[in-house]
Amino acid sequence: MGYIKQITIQGFKSYKDQTKIEPFSPKTNIVVGRNGAGKSNFFAAVRFVLGDDYENLGREERQALLHEGSGSAVMSAYVEVVFDNTDGRFQNNNKPEFVLRRTIGAKKDEYSMDRKNATKREVFDMLEAAGLSRSNPFYIVPQGRVTAITNMKDEERLNLLKEISGSNVYEKRRTDSLKLMSETENRCERIDDLVNDINLRLSELEGEKKELEAWNKSDRERRALLYTMNARQEAELQEKIENIDAFRHNGVADVDGHNSQFRETEQEIADIDAEIGELKSELEMLAADRAQLEEERNDAARQKAAIEIQLNDLSDGQSAAQQAQRQRDTQIKKLQKDIGNREKELRTLLPEYEAKKAEEMEIRSQLAEAVGQQKRLEDKQGRTATYTNKRQRDDALRARIAEISVDLATRKSIQMQTSEDIIIVQEDIVTLEADIVRIESELDNEGDNTITLAEQLQKAKDKQDTIRDRQNNLFREERRIHSQVENAERQLHIAEREFSHLLDHATSRGLETLRRLQKQHNLAGVHGTIAELLEVSDMYKIAAEVAAGPALFHVVVDNDSTAEKVINLLSKEKGGRLTCIPLSRVRARQGNVPHTADAQPLLPKLKYDAKYTKAFSQVFGNVVVCPELSICQSFVRSHDVIALTPDGDRAQKKGGYHGGYFDPRNSKLDAYHRVTELRRNVEELREKQDEIRQEIDACRQQLNEAASEVRKAEYLKNHAEDGYVPKRQELRSKQTELQRKRTIVEDMERTLADLVSAVNVLGSQQSDLEDEIASDFKKALTRDEEELLQSLTSTVRDLRKQLAVLSEERSELEMRKSDMEVEVRENLQPSLDRLLEQQAGPGGSGNQSARLKDAQRQLNNINKTIADFDRRIEELESRRDEANARLAQLEEARAEKETSNRNLARAIERHKKGMEKSLQKRAQYRDELTAIQRDIRELGTLPDDAYQKYTRWSNDRLVTELDKANKALKKYSHVNKKAFQQYEDFTKRREALCSRRDDLNESRNHIETLIEVLDQRKDEAIARTFKQVAKYFKEVFVQLVPAGTGRLIIQRRSDREAHRGGGGAHDDSDDEHTTSGGKGNNKSAVENYTGVGIAVSFNSKHDEQQRIQQLSGGQKALCALALVFAIQQCDPAPFYLFDEIDANLDAQYRSAVAEMLRKLSGKGGESGEGGGQFICTTFRPEMVHVADKCYAVSYGDMNSKISVYSKERALEFVEESQRVAR
Repeated sequence: MGYIKQITIQGFKSYKDQTKIEPFSPKTNIVVGRNGAGKSNFFAAVRFVLGDDYENLGREERQALLHEGSGSAVMSAYVEVVFDNTDGRFQNNNKPEFVLRRTIGAKKDEYSMDRKNATKREVFDMLEAAGLSRSNPFYIVPQGRVTAITNMKDEERLNLLKEISGSNVYEKRRTDSLKLMSETENRCERIDDLVNDINLRLSELEGEKKELEAWNKSDRERRALLYTMNARQEAELQEKIENIDAFRHNGVADVDGHNSQFRETEQEIADIDAEIGELKSELEMLAADRAQLEEERNDAARQKAAIEIQLNDLSDGQSAAQQAQRQRDTQIKKLQKDIGNREKELRTLLPEYEAKKAEEMEIRSQLAEAVGQQKRLEDKQGRTATYTNKRQRDDALRARIAEISVDLATRKSIQMQTSEDIIIVQEDIVTLEADIVRIESELDNEGDNTITLAEQLQKAKDKQDTIRDRQNNLFREERRIHSQVENAERQLHIAEREFSHLLDHATSRGLETLRRLQKQHNLAGVHGTIAELLEVSDMYKIAAEVAAGPALFHVVVDNDSTAEKVINLLSKEKGGRLTCIPLSRVRARQGNVPHTADAQPLLPKLKYDAKYTKAFSQVFGNVVVCPELSICQSFVRSHDVIALTPDGDRAQKKGGYHGGYFDPRNSKLDAYHRVTELRRNVEELREKQDEIRQEIDACRQQLNEAASEVRKAEYLKNHAEDGYVPKRQELRSKQTELQRKRTIVEDMERTLADLVSAVNVLGSQQSDLEDEIASDFKKALTRDEEELLQSLTSTVRDLRKQLAVLSEERSELEMRKSDMEVEVRENLQPSLDRLLEQQAGPGGSGNQSARLKDAQRQLNNINKTIADFDRRIEELESRRDEANARLAQLEEARAEKETSNRNLARAIERHKKGMEKSLQKRAQYRDELTAIQRDIRELGTLPDDAYQKYTRWSNDRLVTELDKANKALKKYSHVNKKAFQQYEDFTKRREALCSRRDDLNESRNHIETLIEVLDQRKDEAIARTFKQVAKYFKEVFVQLVPAGTGRLIIQRRSDREAHRGGGGAHDDSDDEHTTSGGKGNNKSAVENYTGVGIAVSFNSKHDEQQRIQQLSGGQKALCALALVFAIQQCDPAPFYLFDEIDANLDAQYRSAVAEMLRKLSGKGGESGEGGGQFICTTFRPEMVHVADKCYAVSYGDMNSKISVYSKERALEFVEESQRVAR
């Protein structure tokens, strides 16, 4: 329905912080707040964004709307209103919401619609289309407007109705039409004056036309004679120029041949120089490689001598070592056999020993149990005699039970700790056994491990030698590349020096600086110069270079920003000057370029990337290549292009020629491409050099790693050789520790068994005592107990005998086991370890043989290395001889070609001088020919017979007749030569003015008709608006004052005059009389209106009505509100804003107004669709009672805020405000 959904304010007047008001109800919304809190500012914010009363703001007015307070200054403010658009009232692509924002600052005042910028006119048109008419602004009623309507005079109310009806628009259009009609009258008068002047001038031109016809006849004869004389001179000059062109054509062919041969020879000399340089570099490299190989071969020879001496020493000591090894092997086998026998006997003895020990422990446990039970019965028997009653006995038993409990807890704790200690020691035993197995396995594999380590050491040394050889090869390759780089840089330096001589200093420095800056700053968007991006065949190379001129070295960039960056960097570096061509700015030329057999466009003959088309089109787009200079001249004149020959000779637009001999050695394009190619070659060589250096660094790293691997392998090998004895000692130590741990475990297990037995005895004793407490007190043992005591005495005696026998047998087995273990541990095993240590030591035969094999392998490797050095030195010698022979051949060929080129240069110079002279003559003839052709053109158009009429006459006769014609023309020196043209121009102008006057007359008639229609529509709109407002006023007033009645009265001038003349009663007419009569009557009635009055009755529908001037202040305010509601009913809006409209009303009328708001806002049902939304500020409770949603404005810290209040809270606020006011 287009109502306001939400408002956001920031920085506007008292609202500093962003205030986003909770969405409004589509019906009635009431805003309350104390004076000065910001209610009116909220109302002003909505009027501000809707343009009401804030349309054209000056700088000071905008500044006054910004928030002023403590803290940082507010630089801008905005108000945003979100409208509901579910019914499509706002034409914004059918979106459910329409967002309108207005933003102001010290220098800006902007609108936006749906987050997009919009002009003020677009915003007002959108609001007008949505029903928010600017001609009826009563959907906003600010403070004071009700009072203003109350105090209006009748004439002012009539003007108000006219404004609402839109008559002001009609009046503006009528005024514009009258102004346009006045301007039309003035134009018609001026046109009539001009037509009269033109007629007068035409009559004067009639006489001048006859004299002009006689003058034209004599002038035609004069021009025909001049044409014949000039045509003869033109033919003579054309013939001379053609002869010179023929001579030059033949000379050009000769020069082309010589130039072509000269260029070929120059290129051959350059190729020879490059090859000579490469050969010299290669010879230097070969000499350096040979010196290095000689040095490396001498080092290898010294290593060979040292290895041979070591090999002889190892061969002499090997036989003695083998004899000692055989003796050690015999002793080792015997000791290993004895140890095996003892270990076998131990394995047989151990099960028997363990069985005896277990049996002994079992008997010991049974004995402890029997002794304990016997002692308990004896104690019980003793207690029967000690205590006289059950209580004494039980107290003593409980004391004994407590002692047993303490003792039992202590023994259990010791038992638990002992079990844990056994587990720990057993874990140590498992670890020791695993270590022993590992060490024994390592000792068994010691020989194989030593051989493996020796092989690993040799592999590491071989890898180190391979990497060292590769590094030496890379060093030689790096020296060779370094020599090539120096040679290429030398050639590049020469080429750059020659190229810089061909350019001006500023451009040369600019190109060099740009190249350096590209490397330093990595300039993106710089594509290169035209010459760099261009490829052209030899046929069109000279033409392209001459046509481009300085533009050949213009720099192509992507856009203006890059061009500006390049220019700024050049300025900062003081590095010369360059011209940039931004591709984003240049446009491809659309010139009139011919394409014929004699004129070929140069642009299609060039090769370049398509993305540079615009740049190349700018430089070469209007260039054509012609076979002859004469053809060039014709195309320069006819098509305004740059025309030149393949040799670079160019025809100028003013008739001159520019050209001559072009020295190929001075070709900027060739020089630039040569520099570019050499620079690319240097960069490639440097990249290759860097790659080799990186490989050298990698080899150096690999060599360090290989050396580390050699050191590691040597360490492992030496550690293995030196670690046999420590491993044997470690084995002995762990075996001893294992035996000690096993003994500890046995002792701890016996202790644990004793503890278990004691715990069991104490437990049984405690249980018996507890049973005794539970039994009756008796003076003697029971019969069963006495029998059990006797039985236990016999059992204890037998168990002690068995235990004595088992202990003796177990001790004997334990002694035998201990003797065998001591013999192996203290005698046999140490002897075996000493022999094995001797065998594995440095003097062992295995190590001696391994060192001998290693020395033999080193000798074989060094012999191969020396042979490889000899072969490579021989290859270098052969390559040096070949290079010297080739160098001599090249130097001889270069001398021959230099002699040939000197002869060609002299021949080219002779041709050049001859061509220059012929070119000067041709230019002279061409200037004369141009002057003659200009004279012929100035003669203008001639009769058809004039071209052949005088061709047979002699030159003398032509001169005589020309003199006669000139004398005849002198008679008409005063004639107006433009009489014919002026007569025709004035005639056309008169016709145009007459046609324009007819158009103006027709326009005037249309304007008069439009004024009549506007007057009629205006009167109809005013009458229709008054009728509607009067109808709704009567209805609204009845709703506000049910007991009364009210009406609007239209006042007419005729009624007032009749009243003054007749002295009768004043008979005003109401709205029912305004529509009577036809069109003419209606029109006269509207012009007769003088005002609109209000007549009301508050007490009766039949009493005499009072005029508004006779009412009280509250009644006047109510009448004004009734008029406002009536106007709103005529032109409904989607929402209404009322600012304290009930301020001057009595209580009963405030209730009536509130009820009116409720009814009007509820027309559309629950959703509000079809009704009107009301947003009102008030200090009275009546409107709050009918509100659908309430808001409160508060003020604090120089900032206003708007919050949602419940209806009850809003009423409390209003009542409190009234109490404060009273």
